[in-house]
Amino acid sequence: MISSKVIHRKESENGKPVEYYVLGVDDSEFFDSLVEFFKKNYEAEVEVQTDGISTRSYQLRSRGEYFMLEHSDDVGNWFYSCEPAGDSLLMQSIAADLEGRLKDVPYS
Repeated sequence: MISSKVIHRKESENGKPVEYYVLGVDDSEFFDSLVEFFKKNYEAEVEVQTDGISTRSYQLRSRGEYFMLEHSDDVGNWFYSCEPAGDSLLMQSIAADLEGRLKDVPYS
């Protein structure tokens, strides 16, 4: 499990997927940066996108796996696997990669 100041891993409850929250950089503009990060580093493609007034939800596909990236003005940005198990090695790898890249970035 990740011990982090950047990524908060919310354990699965009642069959829901494990969610990875990106802490400190929770605005909608960073959501766009995350989409570009997934495209560039994980060859992700946006399959479905929904952009609302205060929420955004994108389904992406990377390495044969579907996952969700979501944003809420009240909560921030988070992602999770669509795999039946509710988590995957890909999500864990992405979380560790983001932690490594963002751990020294100053934010509030």
